[in-house]
Amino acid sequence: MSLWKYKYFVDVVECKSFTKAGKKNYVSQTAISQQIADLEKKIGGKLLYRDGGVLMLTDLGDIVYERAKEMLLIQSQLEKDVERCKEKYIIKIGIDNSINKLFWRKMQEMLDIYYTEEDFRFSKIDCAIGTALLQDGSIDMYIGYGLDEKCQRKNIDSIAVSSHNIGVYVGKESTLQKESKITIQNLDGYKRYGTKMYPCSIIENRSLEFWETCGDVTYVDNVETMKLKVDFNDGYAFVDSYFFSECSGIIYEIEDIDMPQSIQVFYRKDPTKKKMYDVLSRIKDIMKN
Repeated sequence: MSLWKYKYFVDVVECKSFTKAGKKNYVSQTAISQQIADLEKKIGGKLLYRDGGVLMLTDLGDIVYERAKEMLLIQSQLEKDVERCKEKYIIKIGIDNSINKLFWRKMQEMLDIYYTEEDFRFSKIDCAIGTALLQDGSIDMYIGYGLDEKCQRKNIDSIAVSSHNIGVYVGKESTLQKESKITIQNLDGYKRYGTKMYPCSIIENRSLEFWETCGDVTYVDNVETMKLKVDFNDGYAFVDSYFFSECSGIIYEIEDIDMPQSIQVFYRKDPTKKKMYDVLSRIKDIMKN
């Protein structure tokens, strides 16, 4: 017998009204009455009666009501357990929202060759959110340039899947020289912006001469704000020269500085998730092409 009849019955009892139970289930009062009558016929006795206009349970109805609640609870738990089991086989991946379409094409290529889209849940997130979701287990992997500095890296590992030299992001109306590459001296006198949400923009001090040329950095909250500050103030920001999503700006390679920026896959170490380790290998392979 369909559990819907029991659900309608429980709702009628708890709402103390056929009409309210119908509204709760988006069906008519007549439909509810018919289902309850059918249930009574199959059970073999009256379940409800009215006393002064108030719906009351018969002795038989009281038994059915208690057991119906148990059945509905079991059904609800069953559905949750089934969904939880299915989720074990779905890889949830967060990708840094600064990464451009070239990388997403690589991901699509991996799906086309090895998997189906139903195997994955992708989302575009920033460094802080990616770190938090990775730590609490809401995602299996975070693909980006680094984790939030507050991250506790227990049970989190990483592999590098790309390496491209650092570049400079400027606005399309920038007064920087318009060449395919620029030198570090070209940046002298221009204001530099960065954000901790994009580790490429806050590169480490690897050369005193380089650092003196770059000058101080003005930090902003996120990548989009960094782009706006660069555009409106004729400034610049350090970025991945190949995979940064420049949108309305331009990226120049730096001719005289060799500072590779690596996209990394950060993942929760879990030996039971064999499929996840297979995906890690596939991502690494696809990025080589």
